[in-house]
Order: sequence, then structure tokens, then C-alpha cells
Amino acid sequence: MTLWLLWLRGWDLVAWRFQQGRFELDLLMSRGDELRLLEVKARKAGAWVGGNIALTHEQRLRLQLALARYLDRVPWPGAVTFQRVSWAGWRCRFHQPERWDGLR
Repeated sequence: MTLWLLWLRGWDLVAWRFQQGRFELDLLMSRGDELRLLEVKARKAGAWVGGNIALTHEQRLRLQLALARYLDRVPWPGAVTFQRVSWAGWRCRFHQPERWDGLR
């Protein structure tokens, strides 16, 4: 569903469930000169821990490491951003994107 919503917003798929060593990048999308890594977290509606807080500091560091390794192999000339997407049942929330240009 997340991929479909992003296509409607004008994003193009670069990679989906990309394995980088022991890490997985959920979605890599591009629009213009921007490359965006999206981490998708889904939980049942009414779950104790929602998808909006399910990303730990250690997971974020692993994502940065995996994306840096990806960018070593596939250089990206434009902006690099990160965004969390959380699902609770059928409700979706796109969190504020973060600039990760320092990984290049």
C-alpha cells in the first residue's frame, strides 16, 4: 500500500526490500534529484506499541550504515532523505522526512 501511495505522489521505485548484507532497506524511491529511504512499520489497530514509535536508535543506525553501503556502490548526485511510514490497521501516517545528505 505504501508503494502505491508514493506512486500517486509522483515517486519512482528504485529498490524494494533491498538486502544489503544482513540489513534490509524497505523502500528506496526517487523524485527528481532526491533519493528517499522509507522505513515502513505496520501494527494492528489498537496495538500496545504503534508503528510510529517502533524504530529504535540501533535500528536507525543500522539503516544509515546500510544506506551508506548502498550509496558507495550506487552514487546519488542529489539529496538523500529518510522517512518513516507507520500503519495502524488501515490508517497510514507519513512522518516528517529527515535529510541524510551526510551519508554520501
